[in-house]
Amino acid sequence: MVARRDATLHLTALLRQAPGSDDEVADEGLLDPSPELLEADGLRLTGPLAWSLTVRRTGGDADDFLVEGEVEGEAVLECRRCLVDVAVPVHAELFYPMAHRPAAGAPLELAEEAGDDDVLVFGDPVVDFAPLLLQVFAIDLPLTALCREDCKGLSLDGVNLNEHPEHVAAGAPKAEGGSPFAKLKDLDLQD
Repeated sequence: MVARRDATLHLTALLRQAPGSDDEVADEGLLDPSPELLEADGLRLTGPLAWSLTVRRTGGDADDFLVEGEVEGEAVLECRRCLVDVAVPVHAELFYPMAHRPAAGAPLELAEEAGDDDVLVFGDPVVDFAPLLLQVFAIDLPLTALCREDCKGLSLDGVNLNEHPEHVAAGAPKAEGGSPFAKLKDLDLQD
């Protein structure tokens, strides 16, 4: 893996080529997202994200391209039962059409083109893919995580029962064996 810590690709050479050429720009590296990017997507990570991207012409118009790639790493989520931090591995793939609309300093943006297709539009030949990679990564996060399959969760007063299984919350009803619905067995529901 390359020691780079950003996700910037230089597409100048690709922009200078004639439509229909088979050349591409491909790169890989590690991404240490800025705190602002992480906060915008509500992410916490255990370390940098590994990524790889390939940008190539589509063979159509001079300004049409495709980007495909992948991003992977570990996100930190809270266990849905006991709220401890859990490292969750995530692998996400991306495939988007791209269009070049010359504009100095214009960032990569997702835009709707004719036909309701989402197209990545870039203005500057030096393209920072970090925001896109983080969004794709965030989309593939699971909704919830468990620290372990047999997680006992929290007691009514917030004690982690995995660490203190003997704990009984103050005021909690004492379990007397059997089903809590056993008292309803003699209930007559007919008029």
